[in-house]
Amino acid sequence: MTLASLKRPPARPEAHPHSFRFDLISGVAAPEIARTVVADLMNLTGNAELVDDARLLVSELVTNVHLHTDTAVVRLDVAVHLASVRVAVWDDAPGSRLLSLPGLSDDGSGRGLLLVEALASRWGVYRPNIDTRRRKGVWFALDRGGSGAP
Repeated sequence: MTLASLKRPPARPEAHPHSFRFDLISGVAAPEIARTVVADLMNLTGNAELVDDARLLVSELVTNVHLHTDTAVVRLDVAVHLASVRVAVWDDAPGSRLLSLPGLSDDGSGRGLLLVEALASRWGVYRPNIDTRRRKGVWFALDRGGSGAP
């Protein structure tokens, strides 16, 4: 999937954030689709310097949803601000566990959240329905040029 723009993107995003939402079927193709969508958004909004980190992090989070939940749909929310980009990956997985930084397993898995911790300016977990243990979102922010934006 490639996003098209009729206008040439501005050199820097406008002062008001641009928000985008995508729903993907959770499956083996979801990480690749998410990487492509996020990379295109970074380029179209003047954030080319964030493409590599954004692609890697969104791929890790979408892969976690695919591998560790039984949710049918993965939602991506992307907010492009003047000084930062924030991406949230949501699932509707009843009974899914709270996330924490895992230890590495012998099979080489368990590195996804460690990569998020290492590359993101900030990250966290949204748990809007903690009582029912449904729906969670893992988000990360990438700052442009280390600006320390919120």
